[in-house]
Amino acid sequence: MNVTRVLCRTLLGLQLSFLLLAGPLAFAGNKPSTPAPGQGKVVFVQNFELDAENFQGDSSLVSKLPEGPLPRPHVIRGKKEDPATQVQKIVDTMSNDLVKDLEQKGFTARRLLPGDPPPSDGWLLHGVFTEVDEGNRVRRAVIGFGAGAAKMSLYADVSDLSHPNQPLYALADNGTSGKMPGAAITMSPVAAGVKFAMEKNADSKAIKKTAEQIVDELVKKMSPPVATASK
Repeated sequence: MNVTRVLCRTLLGLQLSFLLLAGPLAFAGNKPSTPAPGQGKVVFVQNFELDAENFQGDSSLVSKLPEGPLPRPHVIRGKKEDPATQVQKIVDTMSNDLVKDLEQKGFTARRLLPGDPPPSDGWLLHGVFTEVDEGNRVRRAVIGFGAGAAKMSLYADVSDLSHPNQPLYALADNGTSGKMPGAAITMSPVAAGVKFAMEKNADSKAIKKTAEQIVDELVKKMSPPVATASK
């Protein structure tokens, strides 16, 4: 009986020792990962700039139509979604997709809505939609009836809010504006915005794909390169 008790106590002691040693190793994989450099700051996503041509309601369009039967049904555009609403949908979808993609990359991201107080720390992700007119001038893109080409370019950049913010572009001289819709602009050679392409009538899938491309490119700027060990 004494031998049996001694063996039981010995086995119990071995089990306790194993649990004490294995416990820290078992839970080591559950520790939260340390954020990568650059991910500790909040990324504020500002609405990208996109203009809308003045929308002329149904009455102005109907008044210009000839009397009698209409030759083509698609002439009436009054029932189509007005440019201002279309612009708001594009801008909102782009901003929301950018926030989601940044969060999937491990960043803390928030939308910076018009009227919100400007943050003094973190990252600012901003951009502008542009198009080129017949005179090869860059303009802010315009959504609306007969407003330029079907495609537009998008310049996006991210800047550290703790340093002076360099704007993406500057307004061109009034002499180059002409009668075309959309302000003539000159892209900044310092801001180094990344250029992307998108259709003006892009659906949600196309906008989401462009947002993913933007985040993939700009994350490189927010994440410093990892130093390699010298041999």
